[in-house]
Amino acid sequence: MAARVLQVDLSAPLAPIPTSERYAALWILVRVGRRPIGWARVRRAAVGSVITPDMLQAIIAEQLGLQVIDAFRNRQYELPEDGDRSRLPSMSVVVCTREHPDVLERQIESLMRLDYPNYEVIVVDNAPRTDGTRRVCERFARVRYVVEPRKGLDYARNTGWQVARNEVIAYTDDDACVDPGWLLGLGYNYVDPKVKACTGTTYPLELETPAQEYFERYGGMQRGFNRKVYRPGTWNAFYPLGSGRFGAGVNMSIRRETLEKMGGFDNALDVGSIARGCGDLDIFARVIKDGGMLVYDPCAIVWHQHRKTMPQLRRQMFDYGWGFCAYVGKYAYDLELGNQSIKMLRRWSAIWGKKRLRKNVVEAMKLRPHFPIHLILAEIWGGFLGLRAYKRSVRRVQSQAVRERLIAQQEQGGTVAI
Repeated sequence: MAARVLQVDLSAPLAPIPTSERYAALWILVRVGRRPIGWARVRRAAVGSVITPDMLQAIIAEQLGLQVIDAFRNRQYELPEDGDRSRLPSMSVVVCTREHPDVLERQIESLMRLDYPNYEVIVVDNAPRTDGTRRVCERFARVRYVVEPRKGLDYARNTGWQVARNEVIAYTDDDACVDPGWLLGLGYNYVDPKVKACTGTTYPLELETPAQEYFERYGGMQRGFNRKVYRPGTWNAFYPLGSGRFGAGVNMSIRRETLEKMGGFDNALDVGSIARGCGDLDIFARVIKDGGMLVYDPCAIVWHQHRKTMPQLRRQMFDYGWGFCAYVGKYAYDLELGNQSIKMLRRWSAIWGKKRLRKNVVEAMKLRPHFPIHLILAEIWGGFLGLRAYKRSVRRVQSQAVRERLIAQQEQGGTVAI
């Protein structure tokens, strides 16, 4: 059931919303200024061809009444419209991409509309096979184009922060669009010097296909409508490895000095490596383990285009399972976190795998709506195959480093010790 995604701001007058027969439902993100407060969902059959302002007000009151009252009573939680912007840190926005010039142009256009006093945009072209990405970047005078020849998202992320000129590095993806206030949502948190990383919320750019709706039912990339501050300490049983609650790589930022101190991202993780994922979860865990403070701020909004087809979503679920187990496997032999990583793996297999599979099989047998069984099985199978992926990925990264040293030494006309 296709749904139209749109947003309304309660701090401005409400306007009529025409509906279309193309969409069976509407997902309306309700905001008060820059602060999102919740989703109002409505079927088109219940509202007809137009949602009038009075009708919209009644829908929001019925579904989000308490959240609206809370938002207007506690305006201090909203980002200051007239805050002291001189205290904001300079930001470098890094977009890592590989052969997606069609969606990259849309993302860059959204980055050009950002409301922020001091930022730069860096596009890292990861192991390019064509010049499509470079040609897109040439259309935007403010974009710095950088090539990272080694295949892997974390290689590209590391290249991004190493060439950046500003204090904070903000990462987003090529298949997303940023809200004009995205950097403000991140930047105001860095006024506190103890904050080392900040993430935001990510909403669906569109819900045109069943695959995109199933991804939202799976959990999507949203982490709630309340700002959360995470400090070092046992805030859950899996501290610090249970970092999935912090956010996702499509909407994250880290101080440059923090990345430099930690040695950057782990090149053996995430897309393009044998491990296939979780480079973002790993960097979050390391930030907070090293004593940094991490903030999740829903005022930093990104809109992501989810996979459109079921084969694409099935591959994504397979990679999610693979990447998660590779990430857990990284710490399996760690003296401090080894037992915790094994407990995480057992919980994932027992609850996220076995329990969820059993529940949806029962619902399918009763002919009730359920999450597709083949997607659950794909994730479980990916996790099983990804258990030993991290060690293999590390060996590949080490081999790559040795080859680079040999090539560099040969170019200098000398020899190198291995």
